[in-house]
Amino acid sequence: MSFYSKNNRNYYALMIEGTLFFTGLAFLDTNSVIPIFIHTFTHSLQLAGLASTAGSASSLLAQLFIGPYVRKIKNMPAFISTIMFLFRPLPLLMLPILMFITNPYIVAWAFLAIYALLWASDGLIVVPWLDVFSRTIPDDQRGKLLGNQQLLGGIGSLIAGFIIKITLQNAKLPVTRKYCVLFGTSGILLLLSALAMTFVKDAPRKDNHKSSNILEYYCTLPELLNKNKAYRHMLATQIIGSFAGMTLPFLILFGQNTFALSPNQVSTLIYIQIIGSLIGGLFWGNISHRLGNKYVILTSQIINLVLPSLALTSLGLNKFLSPLFILVPICILGGINKGAWMGYTNYTIDITDEENRPAYFVLTSLITFPATFLPYLAGAIADTWGFVPLFIISVIAAVFSTYFALTLKNTK
Repeated sequence: MSFYSKNNRNYYALMIEGTLFFTGLAFLDTNSVIPIFIHTFTHSLQLAGLASTAGSASSLLAQLFIGPYVRKIKNMPAFISTIMFLFRPLPLLMLPILMFITNPYIVAWAFLAIYALLWASDGLIVVPWLDVFSRTIPDDQRGKLLGNQQLLGGIGSLIAGFIIKITLQNAKLPVTRKYCVLFGTSGILLLLSALAMTFVKDAPRKDNHKSSNILEYYCTLPELLNKNKAYRHMLATQIIGSFAGMTLPFLILFGQNTFALSPNQVSTLIYIQIIGSLIGGLFWGNISHRLGNKYVILTSQIINLVLPSLALTSLGLNKFLSPLFILVPICILGGINKGAWMGYTNYTIDITDEENRPAYFVLTSLITFPATFLPYLAGAIADTWGFVPLFIISVIAAVFSTYFALTLKNTK
């Protein structure tokens, strides 16, 4: 089979895998479904924020573990598929837990453990996946592929959102049965995404024949950081932007707690946020393709500035307007911004060489690891002092991250 044929097959296989993955994740969204699930069982904003932290932290730790061994994996697609088949059905374990365990805190902590394992498995494959992606998909097709993943995944997520909406609104179903439906559907879709990955084939790659232990591997990372100014600039933007975006998991909970929204209104906002993610798939893919990945990062930071500003504005306008007048655009923009990660991924590919690219992705995981605890910190701030101080911190961080993004090197 020619490389072109493999390339063409990989494009569609990766697009289908990503579509099913994003659709399955819609039922496990840490910006909507999961915070509401945990808050319903425990009434704790800190635990709601911990879900996002558990997922991100476990993923990054797994990336740090696998990083030194990526170049030693002989068949990357087979490795990726195996990990997917082992771990992506994990949400199905929540069904017996919800059915037979009555202590709400045990249910919540069991979910957090399962969720952390699910994202740890994603951390094991993300660097190999990106390596295969960067070597087998042409430069001018990468943004389009990631955009199409999110666009089609967004369409799937709309269907998921409809299922979520009617399930959560169903007064006849007990809470445990509602989440059995959501988590069960998620597990099935994630398993199907693993099946799609089996159709991906690798391309010939450079082998530098270097053999090093973990200590030697990590000792080389500071040199990579030092010699790439564009990468350092992007990393600073990403870290500050993490502070700006730490409010994202709490936007719907902010509306629910502040304005006493009904269950129907909450489920509608979840659906609206999913519509935003659909728009985001098309939006980010087009910006990446037409303007370059710098402008994906810049636009996402502007949205990070707008979101807490709108939330603060809603508090002042509550006497004159329905809170939904502002909560709806907040949820749309929040959904759009979920897909902005592609800007950092593609920008890293743009500014790094093929041989060292996996190491740069590991370096990103290492340096940004502390930022994974920000959602938990945000939940603690909201629990202790309320949402206003949280939004003010986010606005200040967004001003700086927008400036840093504006001064990024243009790679287009």
